[in-house]
Amino acid sequence: MAVKKLAENTYRISEWGAFGPVKMYLLIGNERALLIDSGYGKIDLKSIVARLTDKPIMLMLTHGHLDHANGSAPFDAYLHENDFDVYDRHSDPEFLKPYRKGKTIPKAHLNPLLSGTVDLGGRKVEVIHTPGHTRGSVCMIDKDSGMAFCGDTINPWDVWLGLDESLSVTEYRKSLIRLLQSVEKNGITKLHSGHSGKAMNVQKLKNFITLCDRIISGEKTGKKADKGICKGYKARYKTAAVIWQKR
Repeated sequence: MAVKKLAENTYRISEWGAFGPVKMYLLIGNERALLIDSGYGKIDLKSIVARLTDKPIMLMLTHGHLDHANGSAPFDAYLHENDFDVYDRHSDPEFLKPYRKGKTIPKAHLNPLLSGTVDLGGRKVEVIHTPGHTRGSVCMIDKDSGMAFCGDTINPWDVWLGLDESLSVTEYRKSLIRLLQSVEKNGITKLHSGHSGKAMNVQKLKNFITLCDRIISGEKTGKKADKGICKGYKARYKTAAVIWQKR
């Protein structure tokens, strides 16, 4: 576990597990604080957060996968309802056996997360529904810090669209356009993923959009890829890479 201060009242918390490092983010306002993602559930996240702020905590999940949502039980948790079934499956003891060595996790009570603005008191965060990686994926835009928090919607490595719960490249592209519009409108310069400690720039997002365009047009056909639970075809454009299923 590691904690890093990214800006005033903005922290990144790192945890390690079956799918490598995951990143959670804490944004502190004048009245309450927003925790973005809860990780694998292997660390005492509630105590870590309590050392950083005494404000009431609202947890918003970028999506329902085990490496982003399994530490949610101690918090007032919000997840897009399109991912409720994903969370249920990824917190099921049978599903978790290969990843948790037989250890179970307490399940969270989930509230539906809607697109819109969350007011932390002197700090407003915009929630954008960005389906693609999963049907209920979301991103958070924090204009005050100039940062976006993107979960697995974009990352420095492969974006997985080859899961059972993933959508088509066409639908994913629509989400990226929506994200880009908000990023440019709010002057966002740093995009943080759910797995990397290095922020991405806006050009990275544009590269993903161009890659989607070339896949949709047939210019990029990809090569077969098998990442275990994610199977399909992999293509790359500059710094962007996607694994997708040909639907």
